Order: sequence, then structure tokens, then C-alpha cells
Amino acid sequence: MRHMKQDKDLDSILEFMLQADKLKETYRTGWLIAKVKNPEHVADHSFSTAAMSYLFAKKMGLDAEKCALMGLFHDINEALTGDIATRENESLQKVSNKVKQRLEIENMNKLVSILIGNQKAALKALFQEYNAQRTKEARLVYQVDKLDYIVQMVIYSKKIRSDERVKEFFITAGYKIDIPEVRYLYDKIKEHVYKERDMRD
Repeated sequence: MRHMKQDKDLDSILEFMLQADKLKETYRTGWLIAKVKNPEHVADHSFSTAAMSYLFAKKMGLDAEKCALMGLFHDINEALTGDIATRENESLQKVSNKVKQRLEIENMNKLVSILIGNQKAALKALFQEYNAQRTKEARLVYQVDKLDYIVQMVIYSKKIRSDERVKEFFITAGYKIDIPEVRYLYDKIKEHVYKERDMRD
């Protein structure tokens, strides 16, 4: 079997994926704070966000393929940044929201810069659209990102002792979800979890 001559495009994909695959071992910090043992990784969350974004977009008549890709790659920076949990009380965070945003954009750009050619241009355009939050697709994926940990709460609620921790997840997501279709599922899950735990606002 003959070997291909060196291909810089393919070499850059390998280098990129060796970084991106760190997400398979990066725990979602919010669940660790809530004392969930062996919680999901960022890669798990990215899959769910991509799948859910695709399905919402199909229902809403948006560009479903773009939404799926945005969901898949939206947390790629965390391969370098790590997962910095957003807290209801910002002072409890590892860094402020402003610093968090700056680090995430810087590290996203570092990862994109590994790629060359069409791959680099496509991902750069996708990230710029997501960060600008001006299109319906970008806004949907941003809100589905928050909804995903509410969906995960259906599974993890039984593993979290503290009602205050559970409330914090709903509060931090609730501030950011106002697309009616996304809010519908948020409200439905909140009602279910609160009833199951005998909790009130």
C-alpha cells in the first residue's frame, strides 16, 4: 500500500483533534460543585447540545445543519480553558464573566488557528456568528446550551442532595431562556423536578 505524500490539511486536522479530544476527559464543573459523582464530560454536553439544536431548528424552520455544527463546536475552547461554571452569584466563580468570555474567545481562536484552508475558514465563520448572537440560529444554540443542563437535571436531580444547588441550575438557565419553544421545555422540566423534590420557588 502506497503512502500519501505529506498533506498539511490532514496534519492540521489531526493536531486540532488531539486538542479537541481533551473534552472527552473534561468534567462539567457545575455537576462537580453539586457533588454529582462521575458526571458528564464537556464532549457529552456538546453532543446533546448539537442534537437538540438540530431538532429545535427543524421544528422552527431554521438552518438545522448550521445549528447542529454550532452546538457541536460551541464549547471547543474548553479543551484549553477548562469548564468554568457560571454561578448565580458571580463572586463564587473561578473568574468573572468578563474574564471568562475573554478566555473562551482567545482559546477558541487558538484552536481554530491550528487548522488551515477551508476547515479554518468554516469554523472561524461559525464561531463569529455564534459569538455575535445576531442570527436566529446563534441565539437558538446559545439558549439550547443552557437548556441542556436542565434536561440533564432530570437524570441528576436524584444525585443532588441540596435543593439550593438544584435551584441555582434553574435560576442561571432561566435568566437566559426566552425563545418560546426552548422555554416550553425549560418550564416543563422545572415543574417536573420541583414536584419530584417537593420544592417551591
